[in-house]
Amino acid sequence: MSKVISENAQVHISVAFLIKAMVAVAVVTGSWYQAQMKFAEQDRRIKDLENKVTVLSAAVEGMESQHIQKLEEENRSLMQRLGIKK
Repeated sequence: MSKVISENAQVHISVAFLIKAMVAVAVVTGSWYQAQMKFAEQDRRIKDLENKVTVLSAAVEGMESQHIQKLEEENRSLMQRLGIKK
């Protein structure tokens, strides 16, 4: 036998269940929003760190080139003192 749903059937939903369902939806929505905000903050922090690394790399390259230039000048000076002119 197949059970047929009667046209006169009624569905009863308790107010307490409805409130619990609304609270559950609000908690899930709030958690999702909070997670999205944290992801956005982490993305911003990663981009800031990448920018700082780029700036530091450029600064280190400048310092290295200055150091190399000083060493070359010192080397030339020592070679001139030794009589080996370059």
